[in-house]
Amino acid sequence: MRHVVITGAARGLGAALVQQFEAAGDEVVAAARSGSTGGSRRHPPLDVADERSIAAFASSIDRPVDLLVNNAAIDARALGAVDGNRGPFGLSAEDFLAEVRVNAVGPMLLTRALLPRLEEAPGACVLNMTSQLGSMWYGAGHGNDIGYNASKAALNAITVRTAGLLKPKGIVVVAVHPGWVRTDMGGSSAPLSMDESATAIVDVVSSLTIEDTGRFLRWDGTEHPW
Repeated sequence: MRHVVITGAARGLGAALVQQFEAAGDEVVAAARSGSTGGSRRHPPLDVADERSIAAFASSIDRPVDLLVNNAAIDARALGAVDGNRGPFGLSAEDFLAEVRVNAVGPMLLTRALLPRLEEAPGACVLNMTSQLGSMWYGAGHGNDIGYNASKAALNAITVRTAGLLKPKGIVVVAVHPGWVRTDMGGSSAPLSMDESATAIVDVVSSLTIEDTGRFLRWDGTEHPW
């Protein structure tokens, strides 16, 4: 049984991941701003945009962490930006930086805060939930929200650097594009259900080895171009 920490777990893909990892027999800490739980135990709420919240949450984790899933993310609509005004010629600097804070800096700081617990678990893994929109290859021609594209590209950069630093410790760090999923962010036209994406991701994670560290993967385990 693995000890798994999942952020952004209150709804959407995060909630689906919690269900699928629990179904696989893992013990899951479901972390969210509204409150965090692990089985029957409660943990402090986790706001990945708040360093004090990250520190308080991390201090409540008192056992080795086999898997950290950095799933919490926003796009500019969550900040009040309207469609048509989220591109590089319309998005405000404040909204752009807020997206980077949540989508890239938050995962970096939480991984740092939980590093002692990851080091205690042989073969631990950090899964950074990115997006194909963070790919230079794909993002050059797609995406309505420049803050989202840029923040996921930053997360990819954090992923590969963290992977290189933690490889000697035996900790696997990968970036995973979950697919275009039917969530509040993905919209109703997306081809993948949350359960389909989450089930595939659980399967991929279960097969990862240290040789996979630093890779950019799709939900089905195939390589995604950077």
